[in-house]
Amino acid sequence: MNVHLPNKLGLFLLETIMYPGEQKNLHIFEPRYKEMITDCLSKNTPFVVVRSNDVKTEEIGCAVQIEKVLAQYPDGRMDIAVEGICRARIIRIDRTESYQQGIVEKYSDTTEFTHMPQREQLIAQHIKLLEIAGRTVSPQYYDSIHPISWLIGRNCGLSLDQRQDLLEMRSEDKRIRVLVEYLEEFIPEVIEQWEVRMRIMSNGHFKDFPS
Repeated sequence: MNVHLPNKLGLFLLETIMYPGEQKNLHIFEPRYKEMITDCLSKNTPFVVVRSNDVKTEEIGCAVQIEKVLAQYPDGRMDIAVEGICRARIIRIDRTESYQQGIVEKYSDTTEFTHMPQREQLIAQHIKLLEIAGRTVSPQYYDSIHPISWLIGRNCGLSLDQRQDLLEMRSEDKRIRVLVEYLEEFIPEVIEQWEVRMRIMSNGHFKDFPS
């Protein structure tokens, strides 16, 4: 997907990770971010969601576009819907404004996807995982302009560290292999936990089972 990225964007520092094509609703309440979102709306520019905590701010994040303002409140707070458009590398952080801005560059794959057969295996694994969770997904879900790894990586139980690792990989083939290997281990664990839950329910002790 060919996306033009301005070389200086606001940074939304959050203990979360987004992928290209992923949609989220964000509640904006901090003064610095209220100013940043107001600027983005007035200039129609994206901003970068990047994982950050007290220890570290990651170098690779995801540039997102504001799709819609869902709600605005008298004190300036707002709810917005955003969608990831592409990955971004933060080269340098500018702290001269009330909100941090990053000198950024687009972060793209370095190798082309080779249409590996494991892609179909990954889709089958994901469908099975969703079925275990009592959910169904339309086959059209997997027909996307975005790589399949982003579609599945955001909805298969990865930890934050695993999600960040996936975000930083620059090969769709590698991301698919990693997800296939991960789900080969994760799905049996989910099945085992589900069987334990069913046994507890059948024994009449469901009320004691932690959510």
